Amino acid sequence: MLPLVIDAPHTDPPDPQMILDTVAARYGQPLFCFFFGSHAFGRGDAGSDIDVIVVLSRVENAYRETFSSNGFLFDAQVHDPETLHYVMRLEQRGGVGLLAGEVDQARVLPENCDPASALKEVARAILASGPPPLATWDTPRRYVSALISDLERSANADERWMMAMDLYIRILELFLRHHGQLLYGPGRHLVRSVKTFDAPFFDRAQSALAQLFADGSVSPLIAVAREVLDLIGGPLTAGFRQNYPEKFRLPLP
Repeated sequence: MLPLVIDAPHTDPPDPQMILDTVAARYGQPLFCFFFGSHAFGRGDAGSDIDVIVVLSRVENAYRETFSSNGFLFDAQVHDPETLHYVMRLEQRGGVGLLAGEVDQARVLPENCDPASALKEVARAILASGPPPLATWDTPRRYVSALISDLERSANADERWMMAMDLYIRILELFLRHHGQLLYGPGRHLVRSVKTFDAPFFDRAQSALAQLFADGSVSPLIAVAREVLDLIGGPLTAGFRQNYPEKFRLPLP
């Protein structure tokens, strides 16, 4: 493996052959690479990294790393076809379509091939089918119900802001999951996902959060949260039960 070298930022778009040469020198010759992100579609700048999924014939375990080469910061995910397939399916079970979305949109370097096409077909099937339905909504219902109660009763502004952000994130995620939509990542990706799927709902949630930060009013955000709770069965306080696995046991020393 090559040592980490910090280079000066590059101002020109990355050359695909440079990417392949860098990957081959660091990991050995790949089957192919999925190249995605801003640089892949001509929107990158000097501060953008090179996002690449390196697909080798076989890896002991998949991993992700960042390194600098040729004036670019690389964000590399290293897989073989089976590990990449597994992680896409694992994310789908958790309601996330981040990796599937990256594979679907990616350019194939140096050229398309059967394994790349098969993985793209899997990614598109995941994106089309969305997340599997939850067996029960009780756990998120209980958590959001408790958050609402705490937010209503809190007299500390700093604590209200923290709880409000937690509640805001939770209701956006639940809104997507209830409607069978995959989440394409945390943070800004959550915002983009909800705005794309239902812009009016996102505007209501965003306005409610902004009002809390502006004047301390919690009622608008709680109203949006209750709207989402009603979609998944309403508030849940008394009567909640969560079983832990039997293996959750550790003898005392």
